[in-house]
Amino acid sequence: METLWQDLKYGFRMLAKSPGFTATAVLTLALGIGANTAIFSVINSVLLRSLPFADPDRVVQLWETEAAPGTYPFAGPDYLDWQSQNHTLEATSLYTWENGYNASTAGAPENATVIAAEANFFSVLGVQPRFGRSFAAGEDQPGKNHLAILSFPFWKRDFGGDPGVIGKSVQLNAETYTIIGVMARGFNFPPATDVWIPMDMSRKNLGSRGSHNFRALGRLKRGVTAVQAQADLAAIAAELERQFPDSNGRVGAVVVPIQEQVVKGSRQQLLVLMGAVALVLLIACANVANLLLARATGRQREVVLRAVLGASRWRVMKQLLTESVILSCAGAALGLAAAWWCCELVESSTTLPIPRENAVQVDWHVLAFATGVAVLVGILFGLAPAFQASQLNLSEELKSSAQAVVSPSGWRRTVRDALVVGEMALSLALLIGAGLLLKSFVQLRRADVGVQAQNVLTLGINLPPKTYASLSDRRTFFDRLIETVERAPGIQAASISTQIPLEGGTNGYISVPGRDDAAIKNQLFEFNYITPDYFRALGIPLQQGRNFSLADFDHVAETNLKLNELFSGPNQPPKQLPSDLSFIAVINRSMAQLLWPGQNPIGKTFSAGGMLPTIVIGVVGDVKEHGIREAAWPQAYFPLTGALDNSLWGWRLVVRTDGPPIGALGTIRSSLASLDPALAVVKPRTMADVISEAIQDTSLQTMLLGVFASLAVSLAAIGIYSVTAYLVTQRTHEIGVRMALGAQQQHVLQLVLKHGARLIFFGVLAGAAGALALTKLISGLLFGVAPTDLATFAYAAVLLCAVALVACYVPARRASRVDPLVALRHE
Repeated sequence: METLWQDLKYGFRMLAKSPGFTATAVLTLALGIGANTAIFSVINSVLLRSLPFADPDRVVQLWETEAAPGTYPFAGPDYLDWQSQNHTLEATSLYTWENGYNASTAGAPENATVIAAEANFFSVLGVQPRFGRSFAAGEDQPGKNHLAILSFPFWKRDFGGDPGVIGKSVQLNAETYTIIGVMARGFNFPPATDVWIPMDMSRKNLGSRGSHNFRALGRLKRGVTAVQAQADLAAIAAELERQFPDSNGRVGAVVVPIQEQVVKGSRQQLLVLMGAVALVLLIACANVANLLLARATGRQREVVLRAVLGASRWRVMKQLLTESVILSCAGAALGLAAAWWCCELVESSTTLPIPRENAVQVDWHVLAFATGVAVLVGILFGLAPAFQASQLNLSEELKSSAQAVVSPSGWRRTVRDALVVGEMALSLALLIGAGLLLKSFVQLRRADVGVQAQNVLTLGINLPPKTYASLSDRRTFFDRLIETVERAPGIQAASISTQIPLEGGTNGYISVPGRDDAAIKNQLFEFNYITPDYFRALGIPLQQGRNFSLADFDHVAETNLKLNELFSGPNQPPKQLPSDLSFIAVINRSMAQLLWPGQNPIGKTFSAGGMLPTIVIGVVGDVKEHGIREAAWPQAYFPLTGALDNSLWGWRLVVRTDGPPIGALGTIRSSLASLDPALAVVKPRTMADVISEAIQDTSLQTMLLGVFASLAVSLAAIGIYSVTAYLVTQRTHEIGVRMALGAQQQHVLQLVLKHGARLIFFGVLAGAAGALALTKLISGLLFGVAPTDLATFAYAAVLLCAVALVACYVPARRASRVDPLVALRHE
């Protein structure tokens, strides 16, 4: 410890004597270590830390399968059978998708994201509220379920963090809910939930088999694996398929550990970013190692004297390694401060596409990571300089000529050159990766979504079932809203729909008379319920047939009323529905080509969900409903009156304006308030914003990788500049001799640039080879561009070569202007 203390004191003194060198090295390392620590903080939150549940490894997400590939929500009756018949789950809990409610606590109404859940939801997760209590058994039955548990952010925002909030009430969709609890600050499941309320678990509310509307969680019994639970539930699903072949055909079971469910969409992106910042750190290490190598050359006399006075080779290396670790720890301290700031930025943002079940913060894991990286990095970049200094020839160095500059030849120069080649190679690999993602981002921005996004505004409206109890109530409201909005100046068209492009999610199966092939049976069709101006508001072209008329809306409304009478009366519903009942639809081009290839689809019929025949009256262009990366699904549009009998739908207002659409928001708010001041405007966005959000993961990935690539290129340029400048200093005497013997400035310039160009060539060659392997890791993130896109490789190589040649040219030009008389006297 005494020796270590001496080394530390001496190391601090030596670094303080060279403030320029110390500041450069510390800042370089701070960039590398800070970036790594910031990304590790996110990875620690998302991938490494357990979710804030009791025994989270026993919590699983439950899904059903259908004829189409993928996993799907639950049908209520299926869930009850799984719950009662399984042998591997300790408990299960059903809950809904996020629903927007009109919340009123004080002042203007606002939108609140509400989850309705089975009473045991929190006990299955193994969490308890910070204040108050969770739901009790039986509180998920009709008449007992007007209770609410608030999220921590909602409690702070709407109730000012009042600890006496328990027992108070909150208005949700014009109904009063008693607050019984407030969740802890870190609880965020499902993400962005404001309020949890008990779900109505009555058989009537859970719907029918084949109607997949709910999500479910399970807690495994001790010693049971997810694989065993899936086998158990699959057996139950197979029995249900045998009992109910019409609704449960090919309905199976999927059990996913909750941690895997939460992170599955983020793992690859985060690991790619971690790899990128690791490369930046390696480049930073190579830069600092080069600085230390140059500094070690100037300290040769000092090292020789220490050795002559009795210091062993290991003692000299330990002293120099101590200095390098001090540098890295100082860089880590600065980097940790930057990482803390980045974590605060991430936590304050509500739009970054990363899982939020755990808070992103600098905890002891992150501190340990930063400390470990600092020590490892300090040893890594300090080894070569320390080894070089310990290999000196004492007898030669003690000669008077030892004060002269050592020849740049030999292994020392090879090590410096190799470090620069490595920097160039790593920088090129990062630059190519960033270029590919940038090209993907451009392709996504240019991709045809199927709508004309300019001057389109979208927002959500939630009609409280208590206030708008019937189909006629809801229709009257929407008719008046559209009429009021369209009368406002600057509004071209307004429409109500159940979904908007890129954010679809209502789908089902259809049947076609005379067709019984798998292409139809295994295909999900997207459904959207709209008012007539929907296509005009979004600029969706009508390609065949006609649009909906008011008569169509009246016809569908009457049909729905007749169906409700048939199915809600005291008598059993008829086995065969009246032949005069039918629905009407406009379909997209993909659906027309799938169902009636080469035929005129106008007048053709299909049946959705085994219900009434639906007559096709028009064909419109394809619209992407499930993301820009996915192909357009076959889709059917129905008159809005076909959905108005369901009070649980969320509604979207779509408006096309003459000018910037956000300017019409005030007009729409006034129109809505004039009709019902208790309604909140939900998530107002332009259609351009919707498209931007759909590619947010790629845009964030592109931005971050671009920043890291820029850092890498800058560090590589600094590295090649420092090596070239050092080479010029080492060869000043030689340059003077050459110029005295008649060498011209251009000859000296070529001499220096030739060495730099050789390093650049080998660096680009190695970087291109490495990039071919590394870009395969990001192939899943690309869109419309191949991982081996030659143009991107070429542009990245040219850019890096240009930057590196400029970095070489500056010291080369300085060398070409050396005064021969001064150079000949240089030592």
